[in-house]
This record gives sequence, structure tokens and C-alpha cells, in this order.
Amino acid sequence: MANKLLIFASLLVVCVPTPGWASPKVDRGNGFFFNKPGATAELATRETESCRKLASGAESQINTIDVLAGGLAAVFGGALADGDQKRINTENCMLIRGWNLYAMTREEGRAWKALPQAERNAELAILVGAEKPTRGSLLRTWHNDYAEPALWQKN
Repeated sequence: MANKLLIFASLLVVCVPTPGWASPKVDRGNGFFFNKPGATAELATRETESCRKLASGAESQINTIDVLAGGLAAVFGGALADGDQKRINTENCMLIRGWNLYAMTREEGRAWKALPQAERNAELAILVGAEKPTRGSLLRTWHNDYAEPALWQKN
């Protein structure tokens, strides 16, 4: 039990929200998307689906990239991985894989929802792989200080 709490506490420390998270105008309910510069919409779809499976505990094979995400699924899988917790687990998995979470303001969300589906899909394909998305504000990102090579170099 102590190991599970340690894993959870570690995730809380490293999966911290960015300052824009506290803004009342930026909310997942207005629309959100994952972004990784250079990525395609197809890759985003595959990775999101994989993370959803991990978050619900449905995927048991864990490769080296998914070790932490798989640990997260094991900790929260089953009974706890529903509703908001499943969304959080999915987000954490995507962040660990190098994606950033962007959320739209009320105004952006309204404009987004007013677009025809084909236009939304075309714009989403651009936003997913953009160096700096033209819509939304960065809500969450992942940074692992312990993985930085400079910390492992000896003086």
C-alpha cells in the first residue's frame, strides 16, 4: 500500500498544472486537445485510445514507454478508474508520453463548436501537431527533472 501511495504522490508532484490552469476562463468543458509539435491527428488518436485503455485497466501489456502509465493504471484501475479519475489517468498517460494539454476559453469554445465538423477536424489536425497552437491555452504539461541528462553528469 505504501508503494502505491508513493507512486501517486510522485505523479501529483510531476503532473502539475501550468499557471493558466487556475484561470476561470480556461476550462476543459469549453474544448480541449492534446498537442505534440510535429505529431499527426492519427498519432494523437492512437495514443489517446491507448491511454484510455491503460486508464481503465483494459490493457495489460506494458512496454518500456508505458511503465509509469501502466503503474498509474494499476493503482487506479477498476473501481477508481471511472468518470473524472479515468479522464485524469488518461491525461497523465498522454503527458508522460510527451503530449501537452490545451484548453480553450469560453469564446474559443463557442467559436469552435460553431464550426462545421469537417472544418473542426481539419483545424484539429493542425492544432495537434503545431509548434505553438493558435487556439487554447496550455493547461498541463509534463517535465521530469530527474530525466534531464545534466543532473546525471558528474562535476
